[in-house]
Amino acid sequence: MQAPTGKPTIFSHYFIKMTSIPRPSQETVHNLVNDKVAIVTGAARGIGFSTASLLAQHGARVVLVDLREDELKSACATIGSRSTYQVCDVSDWDQQVKLFDDVSSAIGPIHLLVCNAAINPEIALLQASDAPQHAQMNAQVRYNYLADERDASELLRRPPTGVVDVNLHSVIFGLKLGLHHMKHGRIVVVGSAGSYVPIPSQPLYSASKHAVLGLVRSTALTEEVGRSGVSISWIAPWLTLTSMVEGLQATRDGSLQSSPDDVAWAILAASAAEAPNGKGYWVQGSAISEVEGAYGEVAGQLICPENRF
Repeated sequence: MQAPTGKPTIFSHYFIKMTSIPRPSQETVHNLVNDKVAIVTGAARGIGFSTASLLAQHGARVVLVDLREDELKSACATIGSRSTYQVCDVSDWDQQVKLFDDVSSAIGPIHLLVCNAAINPEIALLQASDAPQHAQMNAQVRYNYLADERDASELLRRPPTGVVDVNLHSVIFGLKLGLHHMKHGRIVVVGSAGSYVPIPSQPLYSASKHAVLGLVRSTALTEEVGRSGVSISWIAPWLTLTSMVEGLQATRDGSLQSSPDDVAWAILAASAAEAPNGKGYWVQGSAISEVEGAYGEVAGQLICPENRF
């Protein structure tokens, strides 16, 4: 492949190879989390619920965090006595401060933090059942931030930023509080395939997840993390069959989809990995692949002066 200048790109002779990662053994997970305190955000259902369930099955004391108290109560009733919950808006700094203080004082030192909570208002546009409904939603900035929607004064409506508040700000808060409270523990952030690839139908969601990737990549390399003994890693699930994607054609086309349990196992694989700090894992179906090593090599080639275009 040739660059526009006629010079070969670094990708014309570079093969990106990702490393396949097996699921950890039951013994490995048990040794990692047994009787340890874990916080899982966005845990009332989906990936968060599956992760909390898996952790509790292996002996962890799990705190499920979400906004929906009724669903949290039901989730804890299903998981059993090794679980409890706290209602928290993770996009609110003060509420997250209280969450970490309460868990540390009432349950014990936090060993594992899973930052999973996320929203995706844009996906509703893909779930519109008919053409008129789709057209109506597409004209609203809530679902399409580029829409020419006007307010009562005929001024162009401001695009919503709630997706950034939940998907990015909550992780900023969680990382800061986790590093403050934890000693020699693990933090796993749930990103998305949209952290690495564009999603034309969901630009704000994709932007928030790209930002999360930049945040965790950079934070993992800070001196504070190096001194803390805490490891930060992240996962990037492909299409996962949760309530968020109900009704999408992509869930019926036979592509390699992940179940919430698949992603939960990837979270545990990231937690249990040797030297996990700064590692990222692509999840597709039941397959888990470490991607940051390969990405780091490409990034090094991009930065190297003799390989610039």
